[in-house]
Amino acid sequence: MLERDALRLTGAEVTGTTALVANLPYNVAVPVVLHLLATVPTIRHGLVMVQKEVADRLTAGPGSKVYGAPSAKLAWYATARNAGKVPPNVFWPVPNVESGLVAFTTRQPPAALDRPAVFAVVDAAFAQRRKTLRAALSGWAGSPDAAAAILTKAGVDPGARGESLTIEQFAAIAGGRSVD
Repeated sequence: MLERDALRLTGAEVTGTTALVANLPYNVAVPVVLHLLATVPTIRHGLVMVQKEVADRLTAGPGSKVYGAPSAKLAWYATARNAGKVPPNVFWPVPNVESGLVAFTTRQPPAALDRPAVFAVVDAAFAQRRKTLRAALSGWAGSPDAAAAILTKAGVDPGARGESLTIEQFAAIAGGRSVD
């Protein structure tokens, strides 16, 4: 058993670990999952219990009302699915929230690109959620026109919104290439 801050763990400390199974503190669940997937390359699958709303966000697909940066970032590392609900009455004391299980299986990143570069696009796209990508990515790209040119080159409609894109499309934007 290793007693450490999960946000400070490194792959070297957990060599050979292939599964992440955890009841995560709800306030840090997303950063912990993403950090461990980034730093422990031997993880192949996992099952984590998180607040139900977080489970819904992590497993949401493009076009969903709750799809956002956590959904896209987890998709970079893994295929995820909602694995069930955990009702409050199984805990003592009974909390005021429902819990959900998220199951995931890791995969190769969808592009041979620098992950931080792709995540910078994801973060910029969702920082102003209801704006078009042309507007939302203008700061990242340098201007609205530069964003539109990059989006067009990547085969993405500049009038689209971040919540409609797959992680492959975010990677295409970061890499300046088209996804067919």
